Amino acid sequence: MVRVTTDHFQGLFKEREIDVEQGNVFLEHLSRRMPEDIREEVMEAQISLEEVESALRRMGKGKVPGMDGLPAEFYLKFWGILGPVVLKVLKAILETGVPGGSMAVGVLSLLHKKGEVTDLGNWRPLPMLCVDYKLLAKVLADRLRTALPYVVHKDQTCGVEGRSIRWNLQLIRNSIAWVEDRGLPLMVAELDQAKAFDRVNRSFLFRVLGRLGFGEKFIGWIRTLFVVAGCRVSVNSHLGDVFDLSSGVRQGCPISALLFVLYMEPLGAAIRADTGVEGLLIPGSGGLRVKMTQYADDTSLLLCKDSCLTRSLAIFGDFTRASGAVLNHAKSSVKFFGRWRGRTDVPGGLSLCEGALRILGVHFETSGSATLNWNMHIAVVQRKLAMWKARYLSFMGKDLVLKVDVLPSLLYLAYIYPLPACLRRPLVRLVFQFMWSGRCEWVARARMLCPIGEGGRGLPHFPLKLDAIFVSFLLTELAHPVIHPSGYLLRVFFSYQARSVMVWSNTGPRAEQLPWHFGHEAKWLHAHPEVEVARVGLDHRHLYNEVRQAGSPPPVVGISAVVWEGVQARGLDNRLKDLNWLSLHKCLPVRSIMYRYSLVQSPTCPRSSCGREETVRHVFWDCAFAGVVWARARVLLGLVRGDFVLTWARLERGVGRARGTDRDRFLLWLLMSLFKWGLWEARQNMVKTGRDWGVEGIVRRVEGDLRGRMKREERKWGQHAARERWKGGLGLGVI
Repeated sequence: MVRVTTDHFQGLFKEREIDVEQGNVFLEHLSRRMPEDIREEVMEAQISLEEVESALRRMGKGKVPGMDGLPAEFYLKFWGILGPVVLKVLKAILETGVPGGSMAVGVLSLLHKKGEVTDLGNWRPLPMLCVDYKLLAKVLADRLRTALPYVVHKDQTCGVEGRSIRWNLQLIRNSIAWVEDRGLPLMVAELDQAKAFDRVNRSFLFRVLGRLGFGEKFIGWIRTLFVVAGCRVSVNSHLGDVFDLSSGVRQGCPISALLFVLYMEPLGAAIRADTGVEGLLIPGSGGLRVKMTQYADDTSLLLCKDSCLTRSLAIFGDFTRASGAVLNHAKSSVKFFGRWRGRTDVPGGLSLCEGALRILGVHFETSGSATLNWNMHIAVVQRKLAMWKARYLSFMGKDLVLKVDVLPSLLYLAYIYPLPACLRRPLVRLVFQFMWSGRCEWVARARMLCPIGEGGRGLPHFPLKLDAIFVSFLLTELAHPVIHPSGYLLRVFFSYQARSVMVWSNTGPRAEQLPWHFGHEAKWLHAHPEVEVARVGLDHRHLYNEVRQAGSPPPVVGISAVVWEGVQARGLDNRLKDLNWLSLHKCLPVRSIMYRYSLVQSPTCPRSSCGREETVRHVFWDCAFAGVVWARARVLLGLVRGDFVLTWARLERGVGRARGTDRDRFLLWLLMSLFKWGLWEARQNMVKTGRDWGVEGIVRRVEGDLRGRMKREERKWGQHAARERWKGGLGLGVI
């Protein structure tokens, strides 16, 4: 298996013959040049220790190391020793043009994409590279990133500082809206390349660099990265023989994407220069026609004539002979919009996209694109939350899941389409069902959205957050000069609608009919008159906070932020924080509350010897059983502070400013919280199973919890320090 796999990928990375003369034709279309001062002062300057250290600190942590087994964390830990040595080695490599033998050898890990697993073409090779190699590549990539804005056309947004993938998507979205509104013809062709990064012809790439004004010295440094580049395929932890990489740029290498952007620049320049390719006329641009938009190897054509597509494909065919790039006809498709909606004949031999056209992860249709995309994303959220539900997380853990895993998965689409009204409630319902595990929601949703200091959990208001992102991006684009053609269409559609919050110019054209996504946000701005750009700025975080605070409930009467934060003090288990928070809200499912909602037959305490109404205070304080438990607890509390007086106010709201050190106050609150937890768990166990733990059962559980904590701190701090932190072991005989 290893030998067959090695032979397959060795053939994939074999250099292919190209037409040099055809390549020269494409190079003639490159008119941009790098400024001489950038080339001399930045690109070809000696590398410094600061550059290398900066590159190291920005490398991803927790990544699989290369052949030498040394991760980035190793270099960071010993950088004071290794730094000067690494710098000396990298300088020597750049001077001699020859990297170390194992340095340039990567391990190919195979990732199955889709399709038959027996077809090696369905496996993506992911190289695991040595950190010293990636350090050199990252330093050169940082310099190359400085030069890209000067030599790469604005149609290409990948890797260029100050440009965004959102520009591509907004251009396509607004172009479709424009032709649908005006009844203009438009075809959008999505061109897919087969093994794009793996088929890069390096000789053509170096000629492109020279044509764009890169010096021989810098080109030589780039060449050094590929001189002895090799790979070993890993199959079931077995490594194949080393083979040379004669073509391609390595996926996973810090500089690969930037080099690929430059490699694709001649194709874009040739299509833009060809008079036989007619793009979409952008209103308000002074006659600008957009023919294409690019993001790395993703090329989308916006054309208005059949002959334009035929001509574009012919240019791509010439580019194949010049560079080795190959168009994947099976995955390239065309969709018609505007006047051409409903067409089934596709010129050029490409396939017709009958459903939604997928570009850069977003699906585009003639109408209903927002609902289509958001339905897909909410389905993903549903799957994520279903997976996390099995973990039995605390409120704080669930809040973290929503902020770190769920919300980020929605942000990409939020910049392109706002969340439709019909999906807002289902999304909110998913969030709160997850927070309460599908049970009764004892605290109001509006309160849950408030910060912890206001009695909430600090949950993100998902619809409001997504709206703020979409609106702030639109306002930011309107507030700055037009850089990308998408900015002209934005002004046509939305500048008049945003006149209430920012300066508006009436010099350009404006649309009478708004596409759905712009109409939605116009209504949103009208519904939130508190939004003033001059005051909240253009950052979506400020905008979100402004609008959220305007709709927040008033603070809970009589409970300050200090109390809310104190009962959930840092150092407590999340289960204890949750219990203290619910207890302070008086929202635990005790019988008096459940009786009010007809969930139980009696509001009295479940202990047969009691007979009084069961409230939150009763469970933790007034019940005779609780009194006996606290009599035992006072012994431990007295070991922390002999003069400490336990009251219901302190049990409910925390120890506040009780006498003693911060550590004393924390230990007091920890002990009180543990006994509260014991009382509540004993009550729950008795209701569900009928078995009573008794006072001794609660005390044993609290003591067992304390012993575990002390042992952990003993391992962490040492026996002597732990003894001091735990007041000599609180009489438990552990330390």
